[in-house]
Amino acid sequence: MKNWLDPIFAPWNGNASALARELDELPVTVNQWRFRGFIPDDYRERIIAAAAAKGQTLTHRDFIHPDKRLDTIAVAAAQ
Repeated sequence: MKNWLDPIFAPWNGNASALARELDELPVTVNQWRFRGFIPDDYRERIIAAAAAKGQTLTHRDFIHPDKRLDTIAVAAAQ
């Protein structure tokens, strides 16, 4: 089953434990983010920076569930 957070874990080949090592966190903590479908705000900058160090681009928008993302083009068009 595809998880909407998969692109965030992609720089670590989908391996939550590898991401946990980079963040100096317990693997169980990072695995729970995936299972809950939410990564705490406090970790987002660190994850973005760690992904950038691996040559991958993540943005803050990637951490927002697709159903809750505002389509800025549609919002602008409606005004």
